[in-house]
Amino acid sequence: MLGFIIAVVAGAATPMIEAPLARPLAQALSDVMPLEDGELRAFAFMIAMIIAGILCAIFGTGSALGLAVGGTLGYFVVRLARWIQRVIEGRNS
Repeated sequence: MLGFIIAVVAGAATPMIEAPLARPLAQALSDVMPLEDGELRAFAFMIAMIIAGILCAIFGTGSALGLAVGGTLGYFVVRLARWIQRVIEGRNS
């Protein structure tokens, strides 16, 4: 369960690590592997999932499926929350 929570947090943190972590790393790798601006968010997500995997290995928790599902839910948490809010408001009106 802890691995799932770590992955959700990492997925949700993806937009926050894009500028300070993913962009400088992409520039450092630009000679070997040039990235377009549209790929930067996916690169940030990959970095976040690698960090989540390392943390799960350190704590000895989580599975590959838990990391994948948790990271995906975390990545889309804002959109999912808005959708749930619209569904709840639709039932109340």
